[in-house]
Amino acid sequence: MLVELAVRNLKRTKIRSILATVGIVIGVMAISSIGIFGESLKATILENFKEVANEVIITPDYTHGYTSIEDEVVEKVMDCPYAKEVIPIKSESAKVVYRDKKTYTTIYGIDLKNFKELFELEEGKYKGCLAGSMIAEFFELRVGSKISVENNELRVGGILEREARYDINPNFAIILPMKEFDKIFEKEYTMIIVKVGNLDDIGKLKSYIDKTINRRESKVSVFEMRSIIEMINRAFAQVTLFLMAIAGVSLLVAGVSILNIMLMSTIERTKEIGIMRAIGAHRRIILKLFLLEAFILGVVGSIIGGILSFIGGYIIDLIIIGKTEYVFQLSSIFYVIVGISFGIMTALASALYPAWKASRLEPIQALRYE
Repeated sequence: MLVELAVRNLKRTKIRSILATVGIVIGVMAISSIGIFGESLKATILENFKEVANEVIITPDYTHGYTSIEDEVVEKVMDCPYAKEVIPIKSESAKVVYRDKKTYTTIYGIDLKNFKELFELEEGKYKGCLAGSMIAEFFELRVGSKISVENNELRVGGILEREARYDINPNFAIILPMKEFDKIFEKEYTMIIVKVGNLDDIGKLKSYIDKTINRRESKVSVFEMRSIIEMINRAFAQVTLFLMAIAGVSLLVAGVSILNIMLMSTIERTKEIGIMRAIGAHRRIILKLFLLEAFILGVVGSIIGGILSFIGGYIIDLIIIGKTEYVFQLSSIFYVIVGISFGIMTALASALYPAWKASRLEPIQALRYE
């Protein structure tokens, strides 16, 4: 009964009801689309880190005077039962010359068997020295080019794809097999990349290092790559929340519109309310009727806005990120639900005062109203 009456009352003021619904649609669409975009952007960035979440970076503890990692330490790390794969790395800054160009860059020494684990090739093979994409562009290198590293001639076997890594920066670097590196430089290990089979083993690995390597004094520092992912998650959660709050201003405008419609409806239907009260309608019935009208506006507008938010998220992702594969993920549904919930709550909150005012009208005064 109340639902039919509420729908009839909304149809009587069709234009105002549609405008109020449009306001809800825009508000919900803005909030949900921003949420979807934030999650898509986060997923795009985390894609570069998903393969290194199980990595632990071991470096010398510079604060205690250590600038390199001894062979004995590397052996102990290799003996760790929680280490699925251990990649010791050496590095040195050196002069690289090709034809009439020269520059100083980082030279990495890595066992040949670990090349495929760390790097993707743009062209060539995993043999000889590998050139980073940026240094290859700087020198205009090709596979087979001969470069000079500290007056040692080396042939480029492959050119790496450009990528962002936290542990090492291969883009403007030369990667050498460990044997070739040791022929040119006398250098101890500067880093160890350890991959664990299970993320739960990271804590056990750190405990092992504290007991076997850092027992007497701190020789090495341990950094978990998954902490970067956690920081990115926290940062994007705050940014997304801030952007959604800005988008929520449009819902506030829609709420004011509903408040205005309900107040006007209260004035226009004063005599009608008086008749309802005179034939026995309780105040709570009038209150429920007005809140139900606002609820219907909120539900209709919010559902339409929630559906359209996928289109909005798709367009934003396409324009800013350049790909749309993360639009239809589970987190997107969460933000659509959040947007719909806020839309309905805004409609109800905006109708509270008009509904209360309508329910407080006295029958005799309402019937005399012209």
